[in-house]
Amino acid sequence: MIIHFNSRAESGNIFHILGRVRDVMRKERRITEFNDMWQEVQNSGSYEAALEIIGKHVPLIDDATRRGYGNRSGQPQKG
Repeated sequence: MIIHFNSRAESGNIFHILGRVRDVMRKERRITEFNDMWQEVQNSGSYEAALEIIGKHVPLIDDATRRGYGNRSGQPQKG
Protein backbone atom coordinates (compact mmCIF):
# COMPACT_ATOMS: atom_id res chain seq x y z
CA MET A 1 0.00 0.00 0.00
CA ILE A 2 1.31 3.43 -0.95
CA ILE A 3 0.90 6.17 1.64
CA HIS A 4 0.22 9.66 0.34
CA PHE A 5 0.96 12.69 2.48
CA ASN A 6 1.36 16.44 2.05
CA SER A 7 4.59 17.77 3.54
CA ARG A 8 3.05 21.24 3.72
CA ALA A 9 -0.01 20.17 5.70
CA GLU A 10 -0.94 18.23 8.83
CA SER A 11 -0.62 14.92 7.02
CA GLY A 12 3.09 15.67 6.55
CA ASN A 13 3.79 15.59 10.27
CA ILE A 14 6.25 12.74 10.81
CA PHE A 15 4.17 11.32 13.66
CA HIS A 16 1.05 11.37 11.48
CA ILE A 17 2.96 9.51 8.75
CA LEU A 18 4.32 7.01 11.27
CA GLY A 19 0.82 6.36 12.59
CA ARG A 20 -0.42 5.54 9.12
CA VAL A 21 2.62 3.38 8.43
CA ARG A 22 2.10 1.54 11.73
CA ASP A 23 -1.51 0.78 10.78
CA VAL A 24 -0.48 -0.59 7.38
CA MET A 25 2.35 -2.68 8.77
CA ARG A 26 0.18 -3.99 11.61
CA LYS A 27 -2.43 -5.19 9.11
CA GLU A 28 0.37 -6.90 7.19
CA ARG A 29 1.65 -8.48 10.44
CA ARG A 30 4.95 -6.59 10.19
CA ILE A 31 4.90 -4.96 13.65
CA THR A 32 8.40 -6.15 14.60
CA GLU A 33 9.70 -4.59 11.39
CA PHE A 34 7.83 -1.39 12.28
CA ASN A 35 9.42 -1.32 15.74
CA ASP A 36 12.90 -1.69 14.22
CA MET A 37 12.13 1.05 11.67
CA TRP A 38 10.84 3.32 14.47
CA GLN A 39 14.22 3.01 16.24
CA GLU A 40 15.99 4.01 13.02
CA VAL A 41 13.66 6.98 12.50
CA GLN A 42 14.29 8.21 16.04
CA ASN A 43 18.01 8.36 15.26
CA SER A 44 17.65 9.75 11.72
CA GLY A 45 18.50 13.37 12.51
CA SER A 46 16.22 14.99 9.94
CA TYR A 47 12.76 14.88 8.40
CA GLU A 48 14.13 13.90 4.98
CA ALA A 49 16.26 11.12 6.44
CA ALA A 50 13.24 9.82 8.37
CA LEU A 51 11.16 9.73 5.18
CA GLU A 52 13.93 7.83 3.39
CA ILE A 53 14.02 5.25 6.18
CA ILE A 54 10.23 4.86 6.21
CA GLY A 55 10.22 4.61 2.41
CA LYS A 56 12.44 1.52 2.62
CA HIS A 57 9.53 -0.27 4.32
CA VAL A 58 6.38 1.37 2.91
CA PRO A 59 6.29 3.47 -0.25
CA LEU A 60 5.48 7.14 0.38
CA ILE A 61 4.41 9.92 -1.98
CA ASP A 62 4.49 13.57 -1.01
CA ASP A 63 1.55 15.10 -2.88
CA ALA A 64 2.93 18.62 -2.30
CA THR A 65 6.17 17.97 -4.19
CA ARG A 66 5.24 14.81 -6.13
CA ARG A 67 8.34 13.18 -4.66
CA GLY A 68 8.31 9.49 -3.91
CA TYR A 69 10.23 7.66 -1.22
CA GLY A 70 11.02 3.98 -1.45
CA ASN A 71 9.42 1.16 -3.33
CA ARG A 72 6.59 2.41 -5.58
CA SER A 73 5.21 -1.02 -6.42
CA GLY A 74 3.17 -1.18 -3.22
CA GLN A 75 4.91 -4.39 -2.21
CA PRO A 76 7.04 -4.66 0.92
CA GLN A 77 10.71 -4.15 0.17
CA LYS A 78 13.17 -6.78 1.21
CA GLY A 79 16.14 -5.40 3.19
